[in-house]
Amino acid sequence: MRKIGFFFFVFFEKLISVLPFSFLYILSDFIYIVLFYVVKYRKEVILKNLKNSFPDKTILEISKLHKNYMKIMADLIVESVKSSHMSEMEILSRFEIKNPELIDELFKKRKSLFLACGHTGSWELSAMIIPLITKYKVFAIYQPQTNPYFDTYIKKIRSTFGLNLITSQQAYRKFIECKNELTLNFILADQSPSKDGDNHWTTFLNQETAFFTGLEKMSKSLDFAVVFLRIIRKQRGKYIIEFELLTDKPKETKKGEISEMYVLALEKLIHQYPDNWLWSHRRWKHKRIN
Repeated sequence: MRKIGFFFFVFFEKLISVLPFSFLYILSDFIYIVLFYVVKYRKEVILKNLKNSFPDKTILEISKLHKNYMKIMADLIVESVKSSHMSEMEILSRFEIKNPELIDELFKKRKSLFLACGHTGSWELSAMIIPLITKYKVFAIYQPQTNPYFDTYIKKIRSTFGLNLITSQQAYRKFIECKNELTLNFILADQSPSKDGDNHWTTFLNQETAFFTGLEKMSKSLDFAVVFLRIIRKQRGKYIIEFELLTDKPKETKKGEISEMYVLALEKLIHQYPDNWLWSHRRWKHKRIN
């Protein structure tokens, strides 16, 4: 069944991906209607997350955020499908890169770095284009799909422009192997960790929240700089990328400091563009065990 489902997906993906964006956004409007009004995709989860994160917002404001988020999600679906058949020029035209010199300066200092991102804007397309704006090797940590056919397919699409995908289990070993060469390492650091892990607990969006400590531990051990990636949705299919240096001296930071820098940068971005984050994720499913 997995193989059959995969082939049906590929058939429709190839059919849709050759269509122009003007038509794809008509399709996106239809997907939004189905998700929001018919399926009511994760409605309870989204509304609960929004209400807990923004207790000062009115019911009407929360409802508007919910609708805007679902429209953006529908756009992300068609944009991700389209990305598999876009050229380098086409995909780069979708992004405005604000300050790439920050990355260049770190490399001039012979400093490898972690590019820490949240599920904001178009994080998948952003990861794909990073190899196009630097001459150095780019790795991205990802979680394998349970369906092996989808896993192979997704790795192929995401590596179209030179992105090297590694699993979280392989990551640290790979970084050790490449320690003598300059690398840029993309990491989505707002995933929900397991409740039993060695997590960093903090207040995030008005709620007690656990974060993985992998970013902090690896950056301190390897002495990699940490840069926060701000992805801002300007309009349909158009994004702004900004780089924000969190630290280029990770070994000098205290325990929990890098994690907190990341949390504050992500929270600031979400407050600026509140419909821009992955609200359908069950981010707060675990509670701290006292």
